[in-house]
Amino acid sequence: MIKVDNVKKSFGEPPIEILHGITFEIPDKSFVSITGKSGSGKSTLLYSMSTLDHPTSGSVYFDGVEISSMNEKEVHEFRNLKMGFIFQFHYLLPELSALENVLMPARRTGQHIARRKRAVDLLTEFGIEEKLDRLPRQLSGGEQQRVAIARSLIQEPKYIFADEPTGNLDSANGEIVMNWLKKATRDSNTTVIYVTHDPDFAALADQKILLKDGRLEI
Repeated sequence: MIKVDNVKKSFGEPPIEILHGITFEIPDKSFVSITGKSGSGKSTLLYSMSTLDHPTSGSVYFDGVEISSMNEKEVHEFRNLKMGFIFQFHYLLPELSALENVLMPARRTGQHIARRKRAVDLLTEFGIEEKLDRLPRQLSGGEQQRVAIARSLIQEPKYIFADEPTGNLDSANGEIVMNWLKKATRDSNTTVIYVTHDPDFAALADQKILLKDGRLEI
């Protein structure tokens, strides 16, 4: 379970508060959307929850453990083993093949050899088994995002954080991506939290977090 307790986030000097005391809980194996108008704090909340940034105040707990109680090494290990990340821009390494990109998180933990079959299986499931050795520039935008999703799943993480994962895709590819993410919660017992501005994709969630001006809308 993820628990977000009175999280606030400020930027700048003098500080401007972007998140104003956000509190909620997310049960395991949930498919959760974060929505709201531009500037409402969606991505700020996602990053503050996911260890990629730190709240100005308040706490984030994963299975009862407060992230701020971990040292840097423990956070790094937790992130590598328990979390997957997907962004609007896929951030694939241009000099690596599709297969090598998928295996990057496993390489960081020394599991890339053991995880190679899983990587091939994921790319096969995503319909690009014939393009394992292609570089990112040799793939379409939809194929690149599928590689990014496979990369996020390679370590079988408990949590996936996705920031506008369909923002760079057409509607058909966007629907494919969202269906695969939804499938991850069902097949891999993964909790997926995603930011989206698309009401149709937000409607797929079984828990919806709506922000307005940095506050939780009930």
